Amino acid sequence: MPSFFDSGHGFMSSLDEIVIMLTAVVLLTMIGAVVEYLRDSDGWSVLGALLGYLVAVVFLAPPAFAGEWHYAIIAAVPVFVVVYLYKGRHER
Repeated sequence: MPSFFDSGHGFMSSLDEIVIMLTAVVLLTMIGAVVEYLRDSDGWSVLGALLGYLVAVVFLAPPAFAGEWHYAIIAAVPVFVVVYLYKGRHER
């Protein structure tokens, strides 16, 4: 039985997991920031970008990366929460 700390068996332990998660964090943070700058974002733009990113990863990425799509969801949760709870929203 593989150990949790063996390469490829733990959380964020392989290159493809790290690439999927970091790309998701950067992409979703940029989308959330741009939409917040242009208008009042409440986080739904992040979820829409996540859906597009997941479709691209699953259907366009190599199989090694496509199998790690769930790391994008893990990355999206804190980004969504920060964008949703951002207190500097535009006053209406």
